[in-house]
Amino acid sequence: MSLQESLNLVASIKENVQQKITHHYLTKYIELPFIDEDRIILLLNSMVDQNIPKNDVEKFVTSAMLIQIALDTHDKVTNHGEDLKKRQLLVLSGDYFSGLYYKILAEVDNIPLIKVLAEGIKIVNESKIALYRNKDNDIDTYMNNLKNAESTIVTKFCSYFGSSHLYPIVEDILFLNRLIREREMVNGGETSALFEGLVKCIFPTKKVLFHQLSAEMKRRITDTYDQYITFSKNRLKEYLKELKNPSLLLGQRIKFLVMERQTVFNLHLEEG
Repeated sequence: MSLQESLNLVASIKENVQQKITHHYLTKYIELPFIDEDRIILLLNSMVDQNIPKNDVEKFVTSAMLIQIALDTHDKVTNHGEDLKKRQLLVLSGDYFSGLYYKILAEVDNIPLIKVLAEGIKIVNESKIALYRNKDNDIDTYMNNLKNAESTIVTKFCSYFGSSHLYPIVEDILFLNRLIREREMVNGGETSALFEGLVKCIFPTKKVLFHQLSAEMKRRITDTYDQYITFSKNRLKEYLKELKNPSLLLGQRIKFLVMERQTVFNLHLEEG
């Protein structure tokens, strides 16, 4: 498949997902979920060189995207900050997206894929619970749970289509993207659950939020954070060398993430 054909397919799937998650009532009260194009690219790459009808390819990828969006939507539900109606609608919208996922896979009569992705949903939920509890204050465990939460739906999808060799690429691309998004949030003055979790890991005795830390403590967290970004980028460089016949689009995305995307902190490290 040419680069332009791949781009067109990604755009088509993204538009299809957009149409399915757009509900005239829900959009009055909650923001439309983020649709991750890199996730679409990875899902598509797991089916490269397989004799699967294009229509089924689109349905399979759309269904996996919907279940990820459903899981991410449920993450937004909190016990504070929003009014009761918005919290209820977030729960209902997540359930609605899950229902769409089951409907699509039922239409193509693919019960085995439903079972595989159900295993992934279980692992994602367990990983997110571990992230929330953050009991051991171990930063590597914390980051591994984050990686599992971000990548398991896609890796399970890859396993179903016999593309387990993509696991490390999937894990590091999605992990790296999440790290970058969270850092951009912090740079923009927003609160990041990930950074608050790192405060608990690195300064377990401190009962304060990230923005309340001293400049030195913030710098220690951001330096540690940068190390994980660097490790993921370096691994992706090696994966790209070893990967046999990557799609043009996947290869370009890896190069962009590794070489071009700027991820420099511009935090104001003032004294907390």
